Amino acid sequence: MDDRDARRRTTASAVDMRAAFLERTALFRGFGYDRLGAPRFLLDHAGPLTGPVLDVGAGQGVLAIEIARRGLRVVGVDLDGDDLRAAAVNAAAERVEALTTFVRAAARHVPCAEGAFGAAIAMDALHHLDEGAAVFAEMVRVVAPGGRIVVSDFNDEGFALVARVYRSQGQEHEVGPVTVASATAWFLEHGLEPLAAFEGYWHSTVVFGRPGAA
Repeated sequence: MDDRDARRRTTASAVDMRAAFLERTALFRGFGYDRLGAPRFLLDHAGPLTGPVLDVGAGQGVLAIEIARRGLRVVGVDLDGDDLRAAAVNAAAERVEALTTFVRAAARHVPCAEGAFGAAIAMDALHHLDEGAAVFAEMVRVVAPGGRIVVSDFNDEGFALVARVYRSQGQEHEVGPVTVASATAWFLEHGLEPLAAFEGYWHSTVVFGRPGAA
């Protein structure tokens, strides 16, 4: 295979990934859920954020892209390499690739220095975790004093909607034991300041402040 063949294969793969993402987005929209509107709502209500921002469980980049649209650098971490490749394709399609970096890493072992981020956000990632404490501790470690930590996941109505979407394709949506409520209890126990809590777009969201001077 020469270089031109390799480039054609890479382009075709990128086109396929982008098409699959848009098809999935349209499927959710057909069930009444705007998966692109949800991160806009979260960021509109989370208060002022300082970059760079850590996106915990970045998936295919839905949140990271919206963060970058607002002019902030963002690093997305996830263990799913296919999702991260799709995230990079989506960021390029939305012309925010210069502000986005996607890293294959476990959320409990972010390969970044202490205090490297102005904020960390976990959106729709909690229910994929088997245990939350190590991830929460890592979010605190990498956010600078005075920064913000945001946890957000589907509420009961949202999980019911997602389950309907999955069943429409003959699948089941698995939900683990970690919730916004359990995350909130952990952060409060470890001295973080609750700054805001709100519902919307089928999500429950809580914003915390990292103790210390900004």
